[in-house]
Amino acid sequence: MKLFRYIVLTLTGLLIITTSCNNKKTYADYLKEEKRAIDLFIAENNLDILRDFPEDGKFRANQFYKDPGTGVYFNIIDYGDTDAKLQWKESVYIRFKGLTYFKGNDTIRYSNYQSSFPEELIYVGPVSSTTKSSYANVGWAVPLPRIGHKGRVKMIVPFEMGSSYDRTYYHPSYYDLIEYRFDSQW
Repeated sequence: MKLFRYIVLTLTGLLIITTSCNNKKTYADYLKEEKRAIDLFIAENNLDILRDFPEDGKFRANQFYKDPGTGVYFNIIDYGDTDAKLQWKESVYIRFKGLTYFKGNDTIRYSNYQSSFPEELIYVGPVSSTTKSSYANVGWAVPLPRIGHKGRVKMIVPFEMGSSYDRTYYHPSYYDLIEYRFDSQW
């Protein structure tokens, strides 16, 4: 009888421990939270999300095109020098300001605009399932086929398309300004 009670108590304890460990968020939970956070950010900032890229290529200040393949939202502020064509394996230097992680309690606006060392991205083609893993921050590469040297964009980047920090901590991000400079044009 003592053995029976011991087994029942042990199984009950294991059951309690097992069910208490199931309070972790799943990846699907993080995706739902991100969608709500992005939708709230869009509503609070009165943004107009375009399903189709503008025919004339011109964006109003509050218009963002949502790239269907990546879920990255971007607004092209300035196309830059579109005669300067980006080459495969060319270095692209990126400066940004107004980086905000709007999902959490972080109210800091990050920038590397005045830094001596811009971020560098090696261009290996438009973002696809084969090139996605080639970029440290996939979101930055999304508008590259549409802009030229000194092109400038605003961007909302889902955590899957962001930096390793964004992916690790499930933080979508917003950039007030990202400027691209092509190595061949310096």
